[in-house]
Order: sequence, then C-alpha cells, then structure tokens
Amino acid sequence: MTPYLFVGPGLLLLATFFGYPVLDTIWLSFHKYNIFNPAQFIGLDNFHRAFSDELFLRVLANTLLYAAIVVPALVVLSFLLALLLNSAVPGTKLFRTAYYIPVVTSIVVAGIIWKWLYNSDGLLNALLQGLGIAGPAWLADTRGVGQVLLGALGIQTQSVWLSEPALALFSVAMVTVWKASPYYMIIYLAGLQGISKELEEAARVDGAGRWRVVRHVIIPGIRPYTLVVTIIATIAAMRTFGEVYVMTGGGPFHRTNLLSYYIYTLGFKYLEVGYAAAVSLILLLIIMLFAMINFRLSGGDNTN
Repeated sequence: MTPYLFVGPGLLLLATFFGYPVLDTIWLSFHKYNIFNPAQFIGLDNFHRAFSDELFLRVLANTLLYAAIVVPALVVLSFLLALLLNSAVPGTKLFRTAYYIPVVTSIVVAGIIWKWLYNSDGLLNALLQGLGIAGPAWLADTRGVGQVLLGALGIQTQSVWLSEPALALFSVAMVTVWKASPYYMIIYLAGLQGISKELEEAARVDGAGRWRVVRHVIIPGIRPYTLVVTIIATIAAMRTFGEVYVMTGGGPFHRTNLLSYYIYTLGFKYLEVGYAAAVSLILLLIIMLFAMINFRLSGGDNTN
C-alpha cells in the first residue's frame, strides 16, 4: 500500500480538478442549461447547433488560422534564438535572463503594453514613420475615411493595428509569439546542449559549413524537442484566451474571436452553459487531433 499512499494525494487532486470537471462538461454538453433553470436533456442538439452556427464556424476558422500563424513562428523563432544563445557570445547569460521576462509577465500587463504600442501614436507607428514606411495610418486620422467608417459602425478605437480587420488577428498573434517564444527557446536550448560537440566538430573537419552542420547534425539531433515544442505550441495556440480578452474582446467583426474566448462569452455572458460545454468538447477533440497529427508527422513513434 505504500506506493498508493504516496500517489494518493496527487490522484485525488487530479480527480477533483480535472476528472470531475471533464465528466461534468460531458454531462452538460447533452443538456440545455442556463444556471437559473434545471438542466434539460437535449441529446446531440448542442453539437448540431455548433456546426450549423455561422459564428461558431467563423470562430473555428479564426482559431485554425491563428494556430497556423503562431505555431510555425514559435518553432522557427525559438530555434533560432536557442542557436544564438548556445553560442559562445559575450553576455549570453544576461540575455537569457532578460529574454525570459515576457514569459513571467502577466498577460494583462503584456496586453496593455502592446495595445499602447499598437496605438496610432504608439511606438510601432513611430518606428515605421522613422523608417519612411506608411503603416495603417489612414485609421489614425480622426477626420479620415477609416475613422468615419468605424464611427458609422459604432466602433470607437485608437488602436489602428487592432481595429483593422485584415491586421487584427495577425497583431494579436505577434503578442503570443513574443510572450511564448522564450519558453520554447529554453526547451530547444536543453536539446542543443545535449548534442555532442565532438559530432559537430567532426562534421566541420569533413568540410561542412555552419548551415550544413545545422541542417544535418543539429536539426536531426533535436527532433524530439521539436516534437514537444510543436505539440505544446499547438495546444497553447488553440486555447489562447488572455490576449483576446485584454486586447480586442473578439473584435473587430469577430475577426479575433477564438474558441476559448467564444466559450467564455457563451458560458459567462450569455449563460448558455450547455452549448458552451459542447463547444469545449469540440475544442478538446480538435486539440487531440492536432496533437496526434503532429506526433505522426514528426515521427513520434520512432523518436527516442
């Protein structure tokens, strides 16, 4: 009984804070429930409603596009940063510490800072103007066509990057990449430090340049770490909530409305708890599907 006594508290916490909520969500997904009235069993109606709901399909498309932007950017950027920090460059330890700050920064604080950066008079537009690049400044002019159109639609905003439908999702995605890339960089860094230096030196002795060493030695050597980064980044991108909640509230025109935020609005704003539970399960199944696809495509069955 001794091993069971040791794992018992952990299993109890897991059952309380994970097992029961999942089972309760499954139960709720088959019911119509709005907190004030007793739950009414409706079978698969919530799932049928989801796939016939134009807004849900738009939110699903937004989420998939968001993941398609964020995941490759995180995989590539984190790997390049890890390569840089794995080199014998002066100040590397200081840079590792400084660059990890976004990870431990509250998403509320990060969201507010980035909203200021994206403002019409923010640092991003100032840098673009200094480089002679015209940003989306047509929205910044209070007398311009952009603000007239937005005002006619009842939208009042100073954040030009977040109010332009074509740029809003990309702008929010950049915040996710900025905040999460140091975390995945550490994972890659652990993998790079596990690669034998003798193997790299042997490749250089054979005449391989830096790029060929990276391509034929380093990238195959960190394959398990790439698999981990890809799966975790995909799951995190599909579950993004804080950036949308703080920066856009799902706007403009639902262009940044992602599944996690949509579930939140269904459950806590419109009190459609049963429907929100059904959408939550759909999100869970999509995440599991993407994790399995990543695992297969990355050769997870053969990864040591």
